[in-house]
Amino acid sequence: MWLEDYLSTYNRILIVISHSQDFLNGVCTDMMVLQENKLQSWSGNYDQYLLTRTEQEVNQSKLYKKQQVEIADIKHFIATCGTYANLVRQAKSRQKILDKMEADGLYTAPFEETLFRFRFTDSGTLSDPIISFSEVAFSYSGLVKDYLFNDISFGIHTNSRICLVGPNGAGKSTLLKLIVNEMGPSDGSISRRSGMSIGRYHQHSAETLDLDATPVDYIQKKFQHKYPNNRLEEWRSVVGNYGIPKDFHLEPIYKLSDGLKTRLCFCEISLSNPHLLLLDEPTNAADMEMIDSMAEAINAFQGGVVVISHDFRLLSKVADEIWVVDHGLKVFDGDIRKYKESLKKSYGYKKGK
Repeated sequence: MWLEDYLSTYNRILIVISHSQDFLNGVCTDMMVLQENKLQSWSGNYDQYLLTRTEQEVNQSKLYKKQQVEIADIKHFIATCGTYANLVRQAKSRQKILDKMEADGLYTAPFEETLFRFRFTDSGTLSDPIISFSEVAFSYSGLVKDYLFNDISFGIHTNSRICLVGPNGAGKSTLLKLIVNEMGPSDGSISRRSGMSIGRYHQHSAETLDLDATPVDYIQKKFQHKYPNNRLEEWRSVVGNYGIPKDFHLEPIYKLSDGLKTRLCFCEISLSNPHLLLLDEPTNAADMEMIDSMAEAINAFQGGVVVISHDFRLLSKVADEIWVVDHGLKVFDGDIRKYKESLKKSYGYKKGK
């Protein structure tokens, strides 16, 4: 937020690459879009670019469809005019019209981005709450004076959509580690519903993949019981459903981009049939299309979700509750946009300051 505020009045040339829509809206006055190996310029911030581009594509689509109908009619007339002299003359005249249209350049259909859509597998219902904290306190040293938080109590339910916010180092990721029992509380108690499965993504999830294995081999080895026929095409279909292009199915994972590794992690999480998703900075390697797909998958998931993210695009789509972790834990009264405004007031941000 500080960087966004500072750069919004930066008085020099600025070129930024970012997948944060909120950041681009707050900083940029022009968009340069690289698509189909061409660079196009658009005036305005990201939202204005989307609006203008959508309007232009609608108009382009109408012109393209109208021209295609006209071309089809001309070709049909030429093909059916027969050998009568007057019809042959008309056919030649129509052909000249067609040739001129092609020489002037035909309209093309608007470019369509490849859509990536996936789902987290549902695992059935459990009795709520699935996670309960009772008067929990924690510090890494175990000393009271070092507590990151103290005397916190809450429950996480199967319909929870919780966003954890707060300064770096305040204990957001630590809270997730306590939930998965990676660490124990310094005081208080944590209970977990019997039979519950947790799907966890964190900033180092990609590093836990077997980088020398192929995506197909990696998933097949972990979940062979799900597809007893063990057919290669079945496994390729599974991996492909999570956005891994077929050219990479049988290539070592280390050749995948960070974004594709993230998709493979989501594939693994989904196949584990989680009741609760814990997502710690899942958008770091994601482009805007993937962030939108992630939001759709979270909203469609029939289980609890706790997410840590600095991406307002994602949080505005999925978060029902904002929990602030900062020398304790409290529920913020409002959505993520109101939380952002509260931070601006709290820190006294002013344009250019």
